[in-house]
Amino acid sequence: MLTRVKETLCSSPIEDLDTNGRRSKLEIFVDILDTVAKGHEGPTRIMYKANLSWVVLQSALNSLMTNGFLVEESDSKRRVYRLTEKGMQVLNHFRQVKEELVVAPTLNHYHPV
Repeated sequence: MLTRVKETLCSSPIEDLDTNGRRSKLEIFVDILDTVAKGHEGPTRIMYKANLSWVVLQSALNSLMTNGFLVEESDSKRRVYRLTEKGMQVLNHFRQVKEELVVAPTLNHYHPV
């Protein structure tokens, strides 16, 4: 399932989401899903918590909504984003993978002669 999700999200038409190259598109999408899941549902709060520019956030939100991971709700005063069931499943899979990954410290195999 994760491979399918990555293919769906990373093939989106968003270009240069993170201009500094610190995060992949996939990491940005997961950061947004995680931020919304933690209760930060307004666009400005999502932007600050996920550390994104407004332009990047808008492109990513559109992609996440198009792919069925988020829905937008609004009333006369504000706009909020909520995770769909699909978005929650994807986020839970990523959290599980993150917990299961055990990264061994880098070993220096350099032995001078």
